[in-house]
Amino acid sequence: MRILAAGLCFAAMSAADSGVSFTGKTKYLNNARAAVTHTIDDSTKYVADCLDTMDKYGVKATVFVSTAEDPPPQERFFSQLQVKTLWPRLRQAVDNGHEMGAHGRMHRCGRPDNEAFCAGAYGDDEVIGSRDDILRRTQQPYVWTWCYPCGHCANHEFIQKRIAAAGYIVARNYPNEAQDGHIAPDLQTWDSNPFNAAYTQVVQKRGGAAKTERLDVDALNAKFDEVYQRRGIYNFLSHPQWLDYGADGFYERHLAHISRRPDVWYVPMGPLYAYKAIHESTQVSELSPGRFSVSNDLDRKIYNGSITLEFRAPAGMRVLSGGKPLAERRNQAADRWQEEYFRREGGVLYVTVPPNTTLEFRPARR
Repeated sequence: MRILAAGLCFAAMSAADSGVSFTGKTKYLNNARAAVTHTIDDSTKYVADCLDTMDKYGVKATVFVSTAEDPPPQERFFSQLQVKTLWPRLRQAVDNGHEMGAHGRMHRCGRPDNEAFCAGAYGDDEVIGSRDDILRRTQQPYVWTWCYPCGHCANHEFIQKRIAAAGYIVARNYPNEAQDGHIAPDLQTWDSNPFNAAYTQVVQKRGGAAKTERLDVDALNAKFDEVYQRRGIYNFLSHPQWLDYGADGFYERHLAHISRRPDVWYVPMGPLYAYKAIHESTQVSELSPGRFSVSNDLDRKIYNGSITLEFRAPAGMRVLSGGKPLAERRNQAADRWQEEYFRREGGVLYVTVPPNTTLEFRPARR
């Protein structure tokens, strides 16, 4: 009994003297300096090449696919392509940390994109049907992100409300392609209107209704460097059919410049916007010395990512989440949004965990 009592006394003293204090939630996962998110559009035979290239460099993307299984005759090639080759590659991409986003079923575009056109083009079959196609054909648990085909109808509030009502949490635009408004919207953070969300720049040849292209590697890299220095979000967009592939091509040279940085978070667009909601909603409370509750009331099916918390802590601490020890990570880029680990920088511990857990800090066993 004396040995047990002494052990309990030692544990209580260790907790009381732990010196651990919560100091805040980090802006990005893993306390990254900046975030990189990529989006690629359209169901073409080049999607697989684009994914292969991204995987070579560890960049993560939201892949916006049009999901029609019975399209008009001129589009049947793409339907057959999706069934035989594209969907298996997309399922592999989900396993590798990419996201599938909805681009409608039929990729309906219309000029002008007036209220009458948009009301007809954005029916349940397009908005909800494409979402359900992705859920049925992949193992992805949720579809967070919508992309407006041709960028049309993004400015109509009633369309934005339809997208939100279908359960999407963000919808990416493609503004004013005919006048090159899509080339560099220069958004460097989360958009204040997530249902008309812009991005930083395109990385692609001239295509569609565009008048110019954006493939000068020095200019592309300089824009990333600007966002990185500002500790922002670099959100770049490409159509895989308007890229050059290979180590000497502008696309791969740009990926080489932005990739594999240990202080950057590589994340698809939907989970990136989900992190913002998780960050805003999560509360951290000290239960007792060395024990902290981490909680929010968000729907875990939708907001299924982790959050990174900052603690002041002396050396030699173990970190447990829900009673299970966390692994320590060092000098490694974050390229997932659901992991659990901790990382030390001097007297600071950055703890990355899903919310709704209890964290414990204990002295390392000797």
